[in-house]
Amino acid sequence: MSVQMFLAFFWRRPACTVSRTGRTQLASINLLMDVYVDLCCSFGLPVWIASLLQAARRLKSDRARRKKAYRLLQRKLMFHRVGVKEGDLFQPTYVYPEEVKMLMRSVFSQDICDYPDPCHDQVVYLTLEDLHKVDIN
Repeated sequence: MSVQMFLAFFWRRPACTVSRTGRTQLASINLLMDVYVDLCCSFGLPVWIASLLQAARRLKSDRARRKKAYRLLQRKLMFHRVGVKEGDLFQPTYVYPEEVKMLMRSVFSQDICDYPDPCHDQVVYLTLEDLHKVDIN
């Protein structure tokens, strides 16, 4: 799916709106979304991750935004059962590719903590191919 199709499908908003006071306001959500889509493309990531970044943007601190974006990403991967074998009921711990970590740190750049990757028996190491296989519908 191309970037234009993605934006046309998910962001059907008017270019401008009129508020109660009669002022015309431009819809800035598309501009921010375009920035997130460009960043995803520059890191080689699928563009559906941009919508997760957009959803996390409303929180107050960068730490909370990063946490929300990672949580939404984990929820999306769990919904599509990425890294989970048929019949398993455990919830895996995902280790994201370095490109995802660099994207999150470039978008939400304050208060970054560099924790080591976990290493236990329920860890699933994701690759870019795994992320590209996720269906966005």
